[in-house]
Amino acid sequence: MQKAVDAHFHIWRQEDQPWLRGPVVPRIFGPYEPIRRDYPIEEFLADQKGSGVEKAVYVQTNWAKEDFEKEVAFLQTTAEETGWPHAVVGYADMTVDDVRPQIDRLKKYPLLRGVRMQLHWHETPAFRFAAAPDQVVDPKVRANVARLKDYGLSF
Repeated sequence: MQKAVDAHFHIWRQEDQPWLRGPVVPRIFGPYEPIRRDYPIEEFLADQKGSGVEKAVYVQTNWAKEDFEKEVAFLQTTAEETGWPHAVVGYADMTVDDVRPQIDRLKKYPLLRGVRMQLHWHETPAFRFAAAPDQVVDPKVRANVARLKDYGLSF
């Protein structure tokens, strides 16, 4: 069997996910009733058993924005307890004047390798993550993305 790294996986506790606790609404990824529950690392590991996946990178799952550090802390603790994940991509709000205070808070977690803020646009308002179709080229966003190189992080 070929060995692999899962470059984008999720685990979650429903209590941490406002979008999983609230009313079901149309989402770009379709019906999501089956995931409106906890999905712990133990279940992920059981699901990928025999797949050849030897390591995995957790990618943020849209916790409340103000809980961006709690999410990375949860993953760091999970890794310390189980050995998984091997890297974390957390959330940072790239629309603020200066993202560095957020990154400074996240950098204390050794598994942090990057940040993600979903900037995709869709004609259907319910499917949007970006505030505008050109948010990705907003000067604040561009400046904050550029700042990540000083931390050795990806976007």
